[in-house]
Amino acid sequence: ARGRSSIVGGQDAPESRWPWMVYINITSDGINTWRCGGTILNTEWVLTAANCFDKYPAPNLQRSMVWVGSHNLQKKSARYMGIKNIMLDPTYRKIGSYYKNDIALVKLSKKLTFSKKVSQVTLPSTDDIFGSSSECWITGWGNIGNNAPLPDPETLQELKIPIIPHSECKARYPELTSDMLCAGGKDEGKDACKGDYGGPLVCRAAGGFVQVGIMSYGSPYGCGLKGHPGVYTQVSKHLRFINDYIHHGEEASAEV
Repeated sequence: ARGRSSIVGGQDAPESRWPWMVYINITSDGINTWRCGGTILNTEWVLTAANCFDKYPAPNLQRSMVWVGSHNLQKKSARYMGIKNIMLDPTYRKIGSYYKNDIALVKLSKKLTFSKKVSQVTLPSTDDIFGSSSECWITGWGNIGNNAPLPDPETLQELKIPIIPHSECKARYPELTSDMLCAGGKDEGKDACKGDYGGPLVCRAAGGFVQVGIMSYGSPYGCGLKGHPGVYTQVSKHLRFINDYIHHGEEASAEV
Protein backbone atom coordinates (compact mmCIF):
# COMPACT_ATOMS: atom_id res chain seq x y z
CA ALA A 1 0.00 0.00 0.00
CA ARG A 2 1.47 3.32 -1.03
CA GLY A 3 -0.09 6.23 0.82
CA ARG A 4 -0.06 9.35 -1.32
CA SER A 5 -0.22 12.98 -0.41
CA SER A 6 -1.58 15.41 -2.90
CA ILE A 7 -2.41 18.84 -4.19
CA VAL A 8 -5.34 19.21 -6.56
CA GLY A 9 -5.48 22.02 -9.10
CA GLY A 10 -1.92 23.18 -8.49
CA GLN A 11 0.90 24.05 -10.87
CA ASP A 12 4.59 23.23 -11.10
CA ALA A 13 6.49 25.36 -8.59
CA PRO A 14 9.50 27.34 -9.84
CA GLU A 15 12.72 25.73 -8.65
CA SER A 16 14.05 27.07 -5.31
CA ARG A 17 10.93 29.14 -4.68
CA TRP A 18 10.11 27.16 -1.52
CA PRO A 19 13.58 26.18 -0.18
CA TRP A 20 12.24 25.11 3.23
CA MET A 21 10.06 22.39 1.70
CA VAL A 22 11.06 18.78 2.40
CA TYR A 23 9.76 15.42 1.25
CA ILE A 24 9.49 12.79 4.00
CA ASN A 25 9.56 9.21 2.76
CA ILE A 26 8.32 7.02 5.61
CA THR A 27 8.31 3.22 5.68
CA SER A 28 7.41 0.50 8.15
CA ASP A 29 9.37 -2.29 6.45
CA GLY A 30 11.02 -0.93 3.29
CA ILE A 31 8.04 -2.08 1.17
CA ASN A 32 5.04 -0.22 2.58
CA THR A 33 5.86 3.47 2.18
CA TRP A 34 3.95 6.69 2.52
CA ARG A 35 4.89 10.29 1.96
CA CYS A 36 4.48 13.50 3.88
CA GLY A 37 5.60 17.07 3.51
CA GLY A 38 7.54 19.08 6.05
CA THR A 39 9.51 22.28 6.52
CA ILE A 40 13.03 23.08 7.66
CA LEU A 41 13.10 24.89 11.02
CA ASN A 42 16.88 25.05 11.41
CA THR A 43 19.90 22.93 10.48
CA GLU A 44 18.72 20.01 12.64
CA TRP A 45 14.92 20.07 12.88
CA VAL A 46 11.98 19.64 10.51
CA LEU A 47 8.34 20.51 11.24
CA THR A 48 5.55 18.17 10.09
CA ALA A 49 2.24 16.59 11.18
CA ALA A 50 2.07 14.01 13.96
CA ASN A 51 -0.37 11.89 11.94
CA CYS A 52 2.46 11.12 9.50
CA PHE A 53 4.03 8.87 12.13
CA ASP A 54 0.82 7.61 13.74
CA LYS A 55 0.53 4.52 11.54
CA TYR A 56 0.24 0.77 11.93
CA PRO A 57 2.56 -1.01 11.49
CA ALA A 58 4.76 1.61 13.10
CA PRO A 59 7.28 3.56 11.00
CA ASN A 60 10.85 2.31 10.93
CA LEU A 61 12.82 5.52 11.46
CA GLN A 62 16.12 3.88 10.46
CA ARG A 63 14.70 3.19 6.99
CA SER A 64 12.73 6.43 6.59
CA MET A 65 14.32 9.50 5.00
CA VAL A 66 13.93 13.27 4.69
CA TRP A 67 14.74 14.64 1.23
CA VAL A 68 15.92 18.25 1.19
CA GLY A 69 16.48 20.50 -1.81
CA SER A 70 14.08 18.43 -3.92
CA HIS A 71 12.21 19.77 -6.92
CA ASN A 72 11.55 16.81 -9.21
CA LEU A 73 11.50 13.66 -7.10
CA GLN A 74 12.71 11.57 -10.06
CA LYS A 75 15.91 13.62 -10.32
CA LYS A 76 18.52 12.49 -7.84
CA SER A 77 19.50 16.02 -6.93
CA ALA A 78 18.16 16.11 -3.39
CA ARG A 79 20.08 15.30 -0.27
CA TYR A 80 18.76 12.32 1.63
CA MET A 81 18.87 12.81 5.38
CA GLY A 82 18.40 10.13 8.00
CA ILE A 83 16.01 10.60 10.92
CA LYS A 84 17.53 10.56 14.39
CA ASN A 85 14.22 10.69 16.24
CA ILE A 86 10.77 12.26 16.21
CA MET A 87 8.81 14.19 18.78
CA LEU A 88 5.02 14.22 18.57
CA ASP A 89 3.15 16.90 20.47
CA PRO A 90 2.24 15.17 23.77
CA THR A 91 -1.36 16.38 23.40
CA TYR A 92 -1.75 14.94 19.87
CA ARG A 93 -4.79 12.69 19.46
CA LYS A 94 -6.51 10.89 16.58
CA ILE A 95 -10.27 11.05 17.10
CA GLY A 96 -12.30 9.30 14.42
CA SER A 97 -11.49 10.90 11.07
CA TYR A 98 -9.75 13.97 12.50
CA TYR A 99 -6.75 14.96 14.63
CA LYS A 100 -6.09 17.31 17.53
CA ASN A 101 -2.74 19.06 18.07
CA ASP A 102 -1.43 17.47 14.88
CA ILE A 103 2.18 18.61 14.98
CA ALA A 104 5.52 16.84 15.19
CA LEU A 105 9.24 17.58 15.04
CA VAL A 106 11.77 15.44 13.18
CA LYS A 107 15.40 15.52 14.35
CA LEU A 108 17.78 14.93 11.44
CA SER A 109 20.70 12.56 11.85
CA LYS A 110 23.15 15.16 10.48
CA LYS A 111 23.18 18.95 10.30
CA LEU A 112 22.04 20.59 7.08
CA THR A 113 24.09 23.04 5.06
CA PHE A 114 21.92 25.88 3.79
CA SER A 115 22.01 27.04 0.17
CA LYS A 116 19.76 28.65 -2.43
CA LYS A 117 17.74 25.41 -2.55
CA VAL A 118 17.82 24.59 1.18
CA SER A 119 16.93 27.09 3.90
CA GLN A 120 14.69 27.53 6.91
CA VAL A 121 11.10 28.66 7.01
CA THR A 122 10.04 31.71 9.01
CA LEU A 123 7.59 31.05 11.83
CA PRO A 124 4.83 33.50 12.78
CA SER A 125 4.67 35.36 16.06
CA THR A 126 1.87 34.56 18.50
CA ASP A 127 -0.01 37.73 17.57
CA ASP A 128 0.27 37.50 13.77
CA ILE A 129 -3.18 37.54 12.17
CA PHE A 130 -3.80 36.03 8.75
CA GLY A 131 -7.22 35.87 7.15
CA SER A 132 -9.16 35.62 3.91
CA SER A 133 -7.38 38.65 2.42
CA SER A 134 -3.90 37.14 3.00
CA GLU A 135 -1.91 35.72 0.08
CA CYS A 136 -1.35 32.08 1.07
CA TRP A 137 0.10 29.03 -0.68
CA ILE A 138 0.40 25.30 -0.15
CA THR A 139 3.10 23.08 -1.65
CA GLY A 140 3.60 19.35 -1.99
CA TRP A 141 4.25 16.25 -4.06
CA GLY A 142 1.68 13.57 -4.72
CA ASN A 143 -1.75 12.95 -6.16
CA ILE A 144 -3.34 15.61 -8.33
CA GLY A 145 -6.83 14.18 -7.79
CA ASN A 146 -8.61 11.33 -6.07
CA ASN A 147 -6.42 8.26 -6.76
CA ALA A 148 -4.52 10.20 -9.46
CA PRO A 149 -0.76 10.18 -8.77
CA LEU A 150 1.43 13.12 -9.70
CA PRO A 151 3.00 12.09 -13.03
CA ASP A 152 6.75 11.82 -13.60
CA PRO A 153 9.04 13.60 -13.00
CA GLU A 154 6.98 14.39 -9.87
CA THR A 155 7.61 18.13 -9.77
CA LEU A 156 6.74 20.05 -6.61
CA GLN A 157 3.23 21.51 -6.90
CA GLU A 158 2.11 24.88 -5.58
CA LEU A 159 -1.37 26.29 -5.15
CA LYS A 160 -2.56 29.71 -4.04
CA ILE A 161 -5.38 29.10 -1.57
CA PRO A 162 -7.60 31.32 0.63
CA ILE A 163 -7.95 31.04 4.41
CA ILE A 164 -11.57 30.37 5.38
CA PRO A 165 -13.19 32.15 8.37
CA HIS A 166 -13.22 29.97 11.48
CA SER A 167 -16.99 30.16 11.96
CA GLU A 168 -17.63 29.11 8.37
CA CYS A 169 -15.27 26.15 8.70
CA LYS A 170 -16.68 25.05 12.06
CA ALA A 171 -20.06 24.68 10.38
CA ARG A 172 -18.47 22.05 8.12
CA TYR A 173 -16.17 20.51 10.77
CA PRO A 174 -17.82 20.80 14.23
CA GLU A 175 -14.68 19.38 15.89
CA LEU A 176 -12.66 22.46 14.91
CA THR A 177 -10.77 24.07 17.80
CA SER A 178 -9.08 27.47 18.10
CA ASP A 179 -5.65 26.04 17.23
CA MET A 180 -6.85 24.83 13.81
CA LEU A 181 -7.55 26.83 10.69
CA CYS A 182 -9.09 26.08 7.32
CA ALA A 183 -8.11 26.93 3.77
CA GLY A 184 -9.53 26.20 0.34
CA GLY A 185 -12.91 24.77 -0.55
CA LYS A 186 -14.01 27.95 -2.32
CA ASP A 187 -13.43 26.51 -5.79
CA GLU A 188 -14.06 23.01 -7.05
CA GLY A 189 -10.82 21.14 -7.71
CA LYS A 190 -8.37 23.27 -5.72
CA ASP A 191 -7.23 21.63 -2.51
CA ALA A 192 -4.61 19.83 -0.52
CA CYS A 193 -5.91 16.35 -1.05
CA LYS A 194 -5.55 13.22 0.97
CA GLY A 195 -2.44 14.55 2.32
CA ASP A 196 0.61 16.37 1.83
CA TYR A 197 0.03 16.01 5.47
CA GLY A 198 2.79 17.76 7.31
CA GLY A 199 3.34 20.21 4.46
CA PRO A 200 3.06 23.96 4.95
CA LEU A 201 0.47 26.65 4.46
CA VAL A 202 2.55 29.81 4.06
CA CYS A 203 1.24 33.36 3.87
CA ARG A 204 2.93 36.56 2.75
CA ALA A 205 3.92 38.97 5.51
CA ALA A 206 5.96 42.18 5.45
CA GLY A 207 9.31 40.34 5.42
CA GLY A 208 8.35 37.46 3.13
CA PHE A 209 6.43 34.23 3.63
CA VAL A 210 5.75 32.77 7.07
CA GLN A 211 4.39 29.32 7.87
CA VAL A 212 0.88 29.77 9.20
CA GLY A 213 -0.36 26.17 9.06
CA ILE A 214 0.56 22.48 8.81
CA MET A 215 -1.65 20.34 6.57
CA SER A 216 -3.57 17.99 8.84
CA TYR A 217 -6.66 16.52 7.17
CA GLY A 218 -9.47 17.16 4.73
CA SER A 219 -12.96 16.02 3.88
CA PRO A 220 -13.63 12.28 4.29
CA TYR A 221 -15.59 12.50 1.02
CA GLY A 222 -12.57 13.23 -1.17
CA CYS A 223 -10.32 15.98 -2.47
CA GLY A 224 -11.11 19.26 -4.13
CA LEU A 225 -14.79 19.36 -3.22
CA LYS A 226 -16.41 22.78 -3.17
CA GLY A 227 -17.45 23.71 0.34
CA HIS A 228 -15.00 21.24 1.92
CA PRO A 229 -11.87 23.14 2.99
CA GLY A 230 -8.68 21.53 4.22
CA VAL A 231 -7.86 21.67 7.94
CA TYR A 232 -4.47 22.90 9.16
CA THR A 233 -2.73 23.00 12.53
CA GLN A 234 -2.20 26.67 13.39
CA VAL A 235 1.54 27.09 13.92
CA SER A 236 1.28 30.26 16.04
CA LYS A 237 -0.61 28.28 18.71
CA HIS A 238 2.19 25.73 19.02
CA LEU A 239 5.31 27.90 19.15
CA ARG A 240 6.08 26.88 22.71
CA PHE A 241 6.19 23.18 21.78
CA ILE A 242 8.42 23.96 18.78
CA ASN A 243 10.80 26.25 20.64
CA ASP A 244 11.10 23.97 23.67
CA TYR A 245 12.71 21.33 21.47
CA ILE A 246 14.57 23.05 18.67
CA HIS A 247 16.44 25.38 21.03
CA HIS A 248 17.36 22.81 23.64
CA GLY A 249 19.20 20.35 21.46
CA GLU A 250 20.04 16.86 22.57
CA GLU A 251 18.67 16.77 26.08
CA ALA A 252 15.15 17.57 24.90
CA SER A 253 15.07 14.90 22.19
CA ALA A 254 13.19 11.73 22.93
CA GLU A 255 12.76 8.54 20.98
CA VAL A 256 9.20 7.74 19.98
